[in-house]
Amino acid sequence: MATVTSWSGNIADIGPIYPMVGTEGLLVIIGLVTWIIWHIVQTKMENKTYEDEIKKFGSAENLKKMLDREDPRNP
Repeated sequence: MATVTSWSGNIADIGPIYPMVGTEGLLVIIGLVTWIIWHIVQTKMENKTYEDEIKKFGSAENLKKMLDREDPRNP
């Protein structure tokens, strides 16, 4: 890490003033891989929940029929 003793001069001569210089590309790749894995896991969890609800409540057609029967606008 660079130590700044004077702000006069060219800032490009000082160099980077943050830690872990050079790891930006690796961190972006790790972030993207983590994000993709999270989406895959989340999709699997939501599909499992959806399948469990279909088993518990019946098919989507049965749910629609029940909701239509309970709809006060539909005599």
